[in-house]
Amino acid sequence: MAIVLFLAQIALAECTIGVASGSATRDGRPIAFKTRDTDSWSLEFKVQTPSGYYAYAGNTAVSSTGVWFGQSEAGFGITQSAAYNLSSSGSGLNNSTMMNYALERCQTVDDFEAILISTNSSGRSTAANYAVFDAFGGAAIFECAPHSYARYDADSLGIAVHANFAYIGSSERVGQNRMDRAYQLMADAVAGDSLDARFIIKTVLSDLLYPGQDPYPLPWTGTFSGLPAGWINTGPFTSVQTICNANTHAAGVAQGVAIGEDPENSLLWCIFTAPVASVPFPVFPAAHASPPEGRGASSPLLVACKAKYDSLFSHTSVSYWLKAGYLLDTLGGGVLTYTTAIVDWAYDSVSLKLDEWASSAPTESQRSSFQDILADKILEAYLGGTPLQSVEPVSPVSISLVAAPNPFNSKCRLTFEPASSVNREVRVYDVTGRIVDRIAVPAQSGVAEWSPPFGAPAGLYLLGINGCEPVKIAYLK
Repeated sequence: MAIVLFLAQIALAECTIGVASGSATRDGRPIAFKTRDTDSWSLEFKVQTPSGYYAYAGNTAVSSTGVWFGQSEAGFGITQSAAYNLSSSGSGLNNSTMMNYALERCQTVDDFEAILISTNSSGRSTAANYAVFDAFGGAAIFECAPHSYARYDADSLGIAVHANFAYIGSSERVGQNRMDRAYQLMADAVAGDSLDARFIIKTVLSDLLYPGQDPYPLPWTGTFSGLPAGWINTGPFTSVQTICNANTHAAGVAQGVAIGEDPENSLLWCIFTAPVASVPFPVFPAAHASPPEGRGASSPLLVACKAKYDSLFSHTSVSYWLKAGYLLDTLGGGVLTYTTAIVDWAYDSVSLKLDEWASSAPTESQRSSFQDILADKILEAYLGGTPLQSVEPVSPVSISLVAAPNPFNSKCRLTFEPASSVNREVRVYDVTGRIVDRIAVPAQSGVAEWSPPFGAPAGLYLLGINGCEPVKIAYLK
């Protein structure tokens, strides 16, 4: 029975994590990453703002506060993987709530270690590895059991990687192949001065190498042992897996700041589903809000990414076989023809904005507006299969919006100033963050009307348009 339970646990969470100090990265900014392998699709990315503590962005279950990887506005980033060869018997902070506790309180790697020291005697319900970094050059991985821990600072290259075992535990080595592969990819990037969040997203989190199976370079049309032509094995959940696999339902990269930079410019790159067929969007904890496209049970980006995930893993009898031709085919098609360009556009757009913010710190609303603009453009390009290539400054336009009457019964009139600046659409979100309608706004009049679609329930709705603070309206019905 113990073995059955052990394997059942592994099926839920075979994650790969890693950290790099600023000394290892191309831009001097530390990073920590995670593939979140889980059977759940109740996922969202949101910012939490606990009173009296640091705000932080993280991946959580919908309607839950427990974080599985995250970044704080203090420049502290953390990711986690379960360590299956450690006992989790105990009480207190568990694998997830440990990260909430650390994100809202810690500034440094040493602060995190102090938490472990202070709870060693009282105990924790932890059996996990934590990759952490700070804004002062610190980067380390901690193996954490209920009453003990071990610290491994980033090595001479400035990197450290773990999978699902701890060296302080028993002899099981779950995920050793993923750990070794991620480390080698990062080491090669350090040697080539190309390690940054973009590299992690495009190369490490998206990796499909499997023992005895190398599909690179794509497109892959050959046959691996036991598989149909053109299919790639990502591994059963109780055995060896690729870093990116069918159970990777979320992933992310916490990106910190170089020494001397403003910690509030830290961000979390958020990814729904298998990164190889997905796209990231940025969330800044210091914005104290996250884009509606990534929040709620049916968030637009999750829905869009899940649809492509379903096509990627579409084999009728084996759920973890990946259709290589969906990524890239011999006719010049496939999702990689536009997702790689979207990743580059998003990363370059953020880098350009960070350069601007280095000389002029933004307001909270400017950060929020910027990330909302990017999330909207990323979603639109991803849905349309359109590469985003031209990187230009993405700056909010100053627009005011008045909705009247508010509350309203059947129809609400929207008036924009200046009218000439508006030639786009308004997105209408419900309280879960789901887009329920889109309103076209004429370029010159700056006036539009909204009548809720048939069957829309009474309640609060949010009007979102690039360059304007979101406006809440109340539909009385």
